[in-house]
Amino acid sequence: MNKETLLKLGLSRREVEVYYTLLSVEEALASGISENTYESRTNIYDTLNSLIKKGLVSYVIKNNRKYFMSTNPKKLLEWIELKKEEVEKEEKIVESLIPDLLKLKLPKEKKVVVEVYEGKEGLRTMFKETIESSRETKKEFLIFGAIAGVLRELDPIYHERYYKERKKYKIKSRYIFIEGEKHPIAPYSEYKYLPKVYKSFVATTVHGDEVSFWLLTKPEIVILIKSKDLAETYRNNFEVLWKFAKFKC
Repeated sequence: MNKETLLKLGLSRREVEVYYTLLSVEEALASGISENTYESRTNIYDTLNSLIKKGLVSYVIKNNRKYFMSTNPKKLLEWIELKKEEVEKEEKIVESLIPDLLKLKLPKEKKVVVEVYEGKEGLRTMFKETIESSRETKKEFLIFGAIAGVLRELDPIYHERYYKERKKYKIKSRYIFIEGEKHPIAPYSEYKYLPKVYKSFVATTVHGDEVSFWLLTKPEIVILIKSKDLAETYRNNFEVLWKFAKFKC
């Protein structure tokens, strides 16, 4: 069993050390565990109580002394299942709060909102945003430029998940690429191409009432502008280019 794996599952460093110590013995007093882990007696009791609550440690009392022991490692699965249930409950609570929270966030007057995202996590956030804004408005997703390749290289697993989400919500999209660029196999999508003279290191997408500019630099930067008027302007511009573009290179 790998200690780092247990840490990733949510155990603290102290919990992992104590748990490993008890796995290697039949039972032990708190003083013995303290010696093996180099932790103070106070910290050891706090850690043991935490592991007991998780079902990973139990104890027996002999001659008025408390002996601790690890439970069957299969209890880890039960603990994970319990965590899942707790997360699901929290998700439902958050979902019920979102409508009221959104009302608080809505601007009191019409204005343009500009946000900037950077790096791998920024790109992931923006790809989620394109799905959410398209779903909410039920408007077509328009893409000018090869951003799909960036996501594919950056995170193949996330790339696959992204297109599954688009397919799940039946988001229609149209792409305009530059000659020579490889288009993705995206669901509910059409593709056209423009001559290489239109090539740019900035890709533009229109999703819902938003426009985003993807700077294909290192690190990658995305500028998101939330404006219904601007989105409509870029949709009209896209239609002009779409008429000029060709289905095949």
